[in-house]
Amino acid sequence: MTGPSSRAELRKHLDHWMAEGLIDSAQATRIEAAEASAPGSTATGPTVTGSSATGSRAPLVAEALGYADGVLAIAAGLYMVRDFWPNLSTGAELAFAAAACVALGAGGAAVRATGDAALRRLRSVLWLMSTVSLAAFAGTLADQVWRFGPDGTALVAAAASAAYGAALWWRTRAALQHLAAFASLAVLAGAAVNQLDAGLGAWGPGLGIWGLSALWGVVALRGYLPPGTTGYFAAGIGLLAGAQLTMQVAAGHALALATVAGLLVAGVLLRQAWLVALGAVGVLLVTPQITSRYLPMSAAAPVAIFVVGVVLLGAAVWLARHRAGSRG
Repeated sequence: MTGPSSRAELRKHLDHWMAEGLIDSAQATRIEAAEASAPGSTATGPTVTGSSATGSRAPLVAEALGYADGVLAIAAGLYMVRDFWPNLSTGAELAFAAAACVALGAGGAAVRATGDAALRRLRSVLWLMSTVSLAAFAGTLADQVWRFGPDGTALVAAAASAAYGAALWWRTRAALQHLAAFASLAVLAGAAVNQLDAGLGAWGPGLGIWGLSALWGVVALRGYLPPGTTGYFAAGIGLLAGAQLTMQVAAGHALALATVAGLLVAGVLLRQAWLVALGAVGVLLVTPQITSRYLPMSAAAPVAIFVVGVVLLGAAVWLARHRAGSRG
């Protein structure tokens, strides 16, 4: 590609592909760099000097400064929580959380992130911190002003952060906003089930989270929740967490086993290493609990883990060879 117009057209396509979940930001950066260093390109790779090199470094500097500001803000917040928060009035707590939400949200909106991956990452981090601040504001309002109980407070905080996070994801299709929206909705689903019937114990909210996660995975598979890889990862985490909560009842053990098997199969079929890794984590979490309950004082647990480990190794080898064959 040559000329500014060609590079702008490539950037437009890369942004569209990232929004659709076809590639991630790292892949987009590598594609852009490869095109810039291709024969006939106006870029000269590592030998570029002067203002162009300074311009290419500027987004990374801005990203680093943004992260430093965020770390300082978090440190200041922790200092206030430790030394001043117990003595603050409710109005001061609400004002602090609201100011953080607005300032971080405005800072993210001010970042011109259409053409550089570093600036897009900075915007995502700022908006993630803004979402957390909004959850803190809504939770404080529900707890200290409206006097809701723990479940009601969780519902209000999760609903506010879910709506805000979903709106930011809709605008950017960024992975962090995707995860923020999912996490908020998972908390909302669990709190809603517990609010309906607190006597269910942990398995009721766990089943709610599991159901939301299964639906999330299906919708992500159909391409409606980009980035697709992030959607699979979020659904896998939610499925494992929900299944783990349901294991206080016998049916929960069967659900947990089915969930682990489903993650392993989905990881192989979709060629998603994250899902295989989550399935392996599920094996380590679920298998010892089941064997210790139904086969106590036996060697079944280590044997079962060993057998599943061999199966996982075979799946990993198959996945690696399949990927290598597809690239060839």
